Amino acid sequence: MRRTSVDTQPITAQHQHALSSSHPATGNRSERGSTKKERDILKESKCIFSGPSMGEREFVDKDKLILRGLKFHGFHGVKSEEKKLGQKFVIDVDAWLDLNDAGKSDDISDTVSYTDIYRIVKEVVEGPSQNLLESVAHLIANTTLLKHPQISAVRVKVGKPHVAVHGTIDYLGVEILRYKKKLI
Repeated sequence: MRRTSVDTQPITAQHQHALSSSHPATGNRSERGSTKKERDILKESKCIFSGPSMGEREFVDKDKLILRGLKFHGFHGVKSEEKKLGQKFVIDVDAWLDLNDAGKSDDISDTVSYTDIYRIVKEVVEGPSQNLLESVAHLIANTTLLKHPQISAVRVKVGKPHVAVHGTIDYLGVEILRYKKKLI
């Protein structure tokens, strides 16, 4: 099942409460004594945020860079019209990394510049045609992780605001989450 536009934030206050309750030393949530809603939130969080050697609490506590609403014209899609005429794509990126040193030093060399990630997105979206949005998102995520070793995880959302469907929509798209250790 695809993630939808309501899932733009990596974690809500409810997620944080569910993850930090009961057993803070282990990062695990005991289901005994919790509400069904808390168990459902925890189940969803584990599915979205767990990864090799990255527990839920570790991921929740990470800082991140946020890029929202990046708009580019690209030629991605399965249909010949999409490849010939192109269309607008809207991209959101979250990049998790430790921002503590940058916060203390106020020095750009202690972080990743937003413009570096912006350029990666621009190069991929305006670059060679891909059939699937999944491929566009995957290229953005992997390129970001490979070029910036200090980034531990990246979430990329690729939206197509102008699609041939009968109905009113903001956009259709995909959202992926990639960890440093899962690069392929």
